[in-house]
Amino acid sequence: MSGEAVMERGGLPLASAFNLRDFGGYPTSDGRTIRRGMLYRSGTMALLTPEDSAQLQALGIRAICDFRRQGERRSEPTSWHDATVDYYCRDYSGATGVLVDMMREERTTAADMRAAMLAVYHEIATEHAEAYRAMFAQMLAGHVPILINCSAGKDRTGAGAAMVLAALGVSRDVIVEDYLLTNSHADWTWRLAQGESHLSRMKAARADVLEPLLIADAAYLEALFDHFDRLHGGVDGYLRDVLGVGVAEQAALREALLVP
Repeated sequence: MSGEAVMERGGLPLASAFNLRDFGGYPTSDGRTIRRGMLYRSGTMALLTPEDSAQLQALGIRAICDFRRQGERRSEPTSWHDATVDYYCRDYSGATGVLVDMMREERTTAADMRAAMLAVYHEIATEHAEAYRAMFAQMLAGHVPILINCSAGKDRTGAGAAMVLAALGVSRDVIVEDYLLTNSHADWTWRLAQGESHLSRMKAARADVLEPLLIADAAYLEALFDHFDRLHGGVDGYLRDVLGVGVAEQAALREALLVP
């Protein structure tokens, strides 16, 4: 969502947000529904207008989990919140940075980029386990509403949102549907027009190679769930054994975030 503010499912009426939306409202396996106004996901928030920032502050967000690397945060800071918000971030290097290097290689094809994206999703739950533990710790501490974000609000954020929805009892099919909403909320034409960048140059010169990096592809999220299934016996095993979100923690989250 950006520019003229796409008002589709979960979208917010903000002029300069990028892929920012409420990902509540979904039905769960026990017949309840996730409360609206508690779970938000976003891409970069560095382009928000003062009016957008004021609207976000009015939502009462109590925690932000920023999955970006230090360089990403430095070039596009999240500055609309104040010290009362529990802001989490960490410094690291990882596979998501490798994708940018691949784009600089003239020999890289669209098939190469898609294969690299699938590899990212096979590893993302391991690479970012520390951040996902912090995300759940914020929620379990009662720091909601919470907003999770990365640069595009798609990959690191998409995986985190999938974990939250799974912990709350949302079906895998619906989780995939939420993930794919990025394709209508992330206005890349607007985003890449905001300034000269390697991505904007790539879009002009080799759009086919860039496309696998920009889109939400159901196969990417299936790669994440394949990781859960192969290594942990499913998403619940990963949540329990890696993130410390077992039966009791899931019950607490559902009590806080679900309505009849």
